[in-house]
Amino acid sequence: MKRFYFLVFALLLSVTVSAQSRGLLLKETFDSTELPEGWRIDGHEENWSVSTSSKAGGDPNEMYLTWSPIFVDVSRLVMPALDFTGISSVEVSFKHFHDNYIGTNTIGVATSSDNGETWNVAWSQSYTAVQAFVENITVATSDMGKDNVLMCIFFDGDSNLINGWYFDDIEVIWQVETDAELVSIDTPTIVARGSQDLVFTVRNLGSEKIETFSVNLSVDYADGYETKTYNTNLSSFESAQFVWKDAFQAGVWGYDTPHNIDLYISSVNGGADEEASNNFKMKDIYVAMETSDRVVLIEHFTSSACVYPCAAVNEIMYSLATANEGKCSYVKYPIDYPSADPYCTEESLIRKSYYAVTTTPHIFLDAVSQGYGSATEETFEDALQVPSYQDVRGTFMVEGSTVKVIADFMSYAELNNVRAYVSVNEKITLKNVINDEEPFYRHVMMKMSGDAQGEEISIKSGEYQRLEYSLDMSSTFVEGMNDLEVVLWLQDYTTKEVYNSRFAYAADTHVYPVQNMMAGIGGDDLTLYVEWDAPEAGEPMGYNIYVDGILMAENYTELSYQTQNIAESMYSDGKFHVAEVVAVYAGGKTSVPVAKVIVNDWVGVKEVEETNVNIYPNPAKDFVKVSAVGGQMSVVKIYNCLGVLVEEIEVNSNEIEINTSGYSSGIYYISVEGNKSVKTERLIVL
Repeated sequence: MKRFYFLVFALLLSVTVSAQSRGLLLKETFDSTELPEGWRIDGHEENWSVSTSSKAGGDPNEMYLTWSPIFVDVSRLVMPALDFTGISSVEVSFKHFHDNYIGTNTIGVATSSDNGETWNVAWSQSYTAVQAFVENITVATSDMGKDNVLMCIFFDGDSNLINGWYFDDIEVIWQVETDAELVSIDTPTIVARGSQDLVFTVRNLGSEKIETFSVNLSVDYADGYETKTYNTNLSSFESAQFVWKDAFQAGVWGYDTPHNIDLYISSVNGGADEEASNNFKMKDIYVAMETSDRVVLIEHFTSSACVYPCAAVNEIMYSLATANEGKCSYVKYPIDYPSADPYCTEESLIRKSYYAVTTTPHIFLDAVSQGYGSATEETFEDALQVPSYQDVRGTFMVEGSTVKVIADFMSYAELNNVRAYVSVNEKITLKNVINDEEPFYRHVMMKMSGDAQGEEISIKSGEYQRLEYSLDMSSTFVEGMNDLEVVLWLQDYTTKEVYNSRFAYAADTHVYPVQNMMAGIGGDDLTLYVEWDAPEAGEPMGYNIYVDGILMAENYTELSYQTQNIAESMYSDGKFHVAEVVAVYAGGKTSVPVAKVIVNDWVGVKEVEETNVNIYPNPAKDFVKVSAVGGQMSVVKIYNCLGVLVEEIEVNSNEIEINTSGYSSGIYYISVEGNKSVKTERLIVL
């Protein structure tokens, strides 16, 4: 119910804003792949496009001005007409990235009240640095006060002097005195279990300095809000990040459903915010069951036509990758700059466009640009320290001119609509050498699955998705089929976040994971049981069993494991725990883990199919009915979102009605035990 009220409140605010005369008059983030409605290009339209990059500092996408075809002139990015009646000045804010080639280059902001016949310059600036900038400009031209005014960002000069120019997050604001904008909730979408800080960004869009503000927080539809006040010193258009320490507990009961975060700026400088439409944000945050070792994906754009500095960067990156063997995977894309590498392919150019690469060399560590030089050990270590909640394992086998790949993509948290990528590289190439400094090249991409676009998949918590490919290499530039490697990775196509990567094993048999795993604590003696079936194929040497990330048994040869050493403390500590099983194959090869939440009072027998459970109405208010299809219920337990047992009911039928009128609003979990199964379902109480 809380989320419903919040959405209604947001809608009312948006209606209010449309009727107000002050505040945010225009905001464009270029999220679409096309030029937004009402926008146009005035002069050299062919040089402009919407790029999937985020070089200006906003989220993908952004507007991109390229150098080709070359012109020496003015080119304008024109905004939709605005009504400035009664307005003497506005503030224009935007982000941009100047990708300089040589010399000095100029952009500016101008207005026109005669449909572009005459442009009045409000501001202009010249740049030499290759750098991202944020501009906040007061526009007070003679066009102010009129009712049909065009505004533009313009480039003025020789396009051959730039590699490109990127623009994003363009805003036109008629300032009020107090206007605090809640820009974003910055806590990651996936977090580990336990106490979590809430990180968020606030920007001052008003003319007065913000010295104090208060925010209200609601987690998981809770009735009422918690309030916290922050002292700050934000000048106009300045932004800062703030932290609410220990804002919520991320519990495993939410591993397959998100925690719902509602955040709202309730006051500014001790009073009401004059522009409340930008004061709220909502975010769903998923809880990971465990973490995985990160393997950093190095993506390297280069060309054998590039002598300096490509040769030096190639050698530095080889040394970096060698020093971090087992901690990184590597894909080198031959591209068409400064001229085409003989092994440049359409797939390389697709990845080049995806990252908005304009020159060589260009290095990315887990999709984070390292600029036009090599990555350093320090930046590599920084990338290695980013938590990963996903794991990847795969194998490949060469048969004639075909590479057969089997890959398992696993996630410890709910992961929806991500892309799985497979790249077949040649370890050493010789025939694309066209300069005297380098006799060969390493990790050269020869073919990618899905035409370099990846394959969209979704993964449930603790589970995996398997993809299989037969990639025909006969039409590629492969020099030797005995010199191949395969790189696997998971990536968010929109944000470009790389979740994890790995080199696949060269093996005749895939590293198949275990099947039908279950874990629980049961019996009068409180014993931890972990059971599983052998993999569907392959012959593992044994199994590694983990509990809460701690190795409990290594190369274990049975299909069930039990212990009393930790079961009692786990049963009574009020927390939730996770068991994992990894299949171990010859040569130290391992499968992806299979993970399960450890169930208390476990009565499950894995040979028996789970009973289907229906709960309705959901959301519930005064009551909820629980029914079992194809079986009898013995015990029904209701837990709150923190995993605390709220109610336990003994049942001897296939349906029960539970009175929820005394429950607080929020998320609950109904655990239904049958004679030989346990099923858990989510319930929302209004």
